[in-house]
Amino acid sequence: MTTNRIVIAALSGQSLALSPIAAGDVVHRYDDGISNVTFGPPSSFAEFGDIDMLWGNYFFTEGEAELINQVTFGLGELSADPTVSIWIFDDPDNDADPTNATPVFSTTAIGEDLGFDFNEVSIDPTLVSGGFFVAIGHLAELTGAPDNPDYPSPGRFDPDGRADRSWFFYDSDIPEDDLASSGFVQRMDGPFVPIQGAFAIRAIGTPVPTPATCALVGCGAVWCGRRRRRI
Repeated sequence: MTTNRIVIAALSGQSLALSPIAAGDVVHRYDDGISNVTFGPPSSFAEFGDIDMLWGNYFFTEGEAELINQVTFGLGELSADPTVSIWIFDDPDNDADPTNATPVFSTTAIGEDLGFDFNEVSIDPTLVSGGFFVAIGHLAELTGAPDNPDYPSPGRFDPDGRADRSWFFYDSDIPEDDLASSGFVQRMDGPFVPIQGAFAIRAIGTPVPTPATCALVGCGAVWCGRRRRRI
C-alpha cells in the first residue's frame, strides 16, 4: 500500500526503546495500523520560515486516572534534524478540546519514518485524570529552491480513524503552555483539512485505583470525585 502525502493549510535526545505491554495496561488509539497519509505545512507558509508543528490525539482514561508509561507514534518525512518532542497534557475540563490543557510531561527523541511501523518510547510514569492529550512536535524546516520552497511531511495519520479527537497546531514557536494561542489550530475534521483522519499516535497507561491516586497526589475527596465528561 502506498503512502499519500498532503499538506494542510492552515531538548536533549532520548533513545527509542521497546517495552512490552503489561497485563492490565490500556492502549489508547484511534488508528487501525494502516496510517498511509502524511502531511506537513503548505508551501504558502514559506514566508514565515521554518514552522513548528504539534499534532496529537485526545484520549480519556479508563477509570478515574492512569499512569501513562509509553507513547508510540508513526512518522512521515522529517527535517534534516530528526528530533521530535513528546508531550502529555492533562485537560482540566475533560471536554475533548486540548487548547486549554496543561503540559505535565515532555521529552525528546530521535524519530524515524518507519512506514506503517511505530516509534516506541517508554517514559516516566505520568499521572493523568479524565481527558488528556498526547502530542508529537517537530520543527518543519524549509527545503527546495528559493523560488519553489517546500516543507517535509512528518505527521502520519489513518484516514479511517476518528478525526474529531485529533488536533494539530502550527506556529513559529508552539506555545505549549497555551495551545489556544497558537498561530494555527485545527481539528482533523475541520474546514481546512482536505483528508480527515486520526493521527498514528498511541498511549499506553496503567489504571490507578482511586484511593491510590489520591495518595499519590495528596488531594483528598474533591479530586477523587472529579467528574469526567465523555463526548
